[in-house]
Amino acid sequence: MSAAPDAGDPLTALAGEIAQLRDLFQRRLLEDKAKNRALDDLHEQLALARGGLSEQLLAPLFRELLRLVDRVTALNDDDAALGSIVDELHELLERRGVRRVPATADFDPDVHEAVAVAEASGRSPGTVLQVVRHGYLMGERLLRPEQVVVAARPARSESAVPPIERFE
Repeated sequence: MSAAPDAGDPLTALAGEIAQLRDLFQRRLLEDKAKNRALDDLHEQLALARGGLSEQLLAPLFRELLRLVDRVTALNDDDAALGSIVDELHELLERRGVRRVPATADFDPDVHEAVAVAEASGRSPGTVLQVVRHGYLMGERLLRPEQVVVAARPARSESAVPPIERFE
């Protein structure tokens, strides 16, 4: 039989108590991390739910405002009053988190809508040649795609295609 450590030994009792406290501390730390992770997830879901609700309510209104901006811009014959209205509407939309799609040289189907394809010498296929109508983002979500003209692949000429040789 092995001898049990002396229960009356203060050093052994202190070491056991420290081991219990360390175990308790580690368990509590893990529980706190799990609780914090769960709270962070709940806060994120709440923010998404709030954002989703506001997007559902405001997105149609913002789309109508953007159509109005397009119409007023089309009417604008260097009229200062109409230009001022367009600027105010853009400012109002920006304050609500609506901003233009950032300009890019390459066609991105996530934010662009190709309305035409044109040949452009010296430009690679898929390059945006012209913006027909600006697109807008609401936060990180697409509110309206940007309508663009995209560079096409150059047409093959008949002389560039080698003739097919037949072996008989």
